[in-house]
Parts: sequence; structure tokens; C-alpha cells
Amino acid sequence: MPLLVGFLFLEGWQGFPDEDLEAASNHYRERGSRDDIDATLAVFGDTTNLPKETQEYMGEEWSANGAYTGVDRIGFVSSGITAMAVKSQVDVDGAAVESFDDLETALEWASA
Repeated sequence: MPLLVGFLFLEGWQGFPDEDLEAASNHYRERGSRDDIDATLAVFGDTTNLPKETQEYMGEEWSANGAYTGVDRIGFVSSGITAMAVKSQVDVDGAAVESFDDLETALEWASA
């Protein structure tokens, strides 16, 4: 069976209100829990700058979402520190979690 990677593009995201984050979380869970999705990548745009509280909230949500979906790999991509900051908040038993500076490297990792 071919390996499939789910993408979530958050270009220019500056943090959504709680109800929008919940909607994004629900979408991630719905798509990521498909049997044919083995890895997910969240791609943050160059202008994304998330406050510490949002990073912590995302860490909690993404940890729960990753456990819910059962994916093997969860990656975060940004040219700045956003991906690394969010990744440092995420802990999912049984899943590799990584951050990347570019999409091509992240895709290679997710597809391995």
C-alpha cells in the first residue's frame, strides 16, 4: 500500500480564535484518521508568528489529535522558528514528531 501524507497549510496564520482552532482540529482529525494517511505535515507561512499561549494550546491539541489519528509521523514546517516552537510542545506516544525548515525535506521524511 502506498504511503500517503496529509497536509495542512497555515499560510500567514497569526492564530485563530478558539472556535476556528477547534474547527481546524476537527478537520485534522477527520482527514488524518483515514486508514491511508500515515503522516501529516503542517506548513506555516513565512509571516506566521504565534504567541506562546497559542503554541502551548496547539501543542496540547496536536498531541491529542496525533493520538486520535494514529499517524506514524507528524511534521511541522516553517522557514522561521514557528515549526520548532510548536513541535517542542507536541508529544504523541508511538509517533515521530519533527520540525523542518523546508517542505521538500519534510516530505522526504514523512514519506520514508
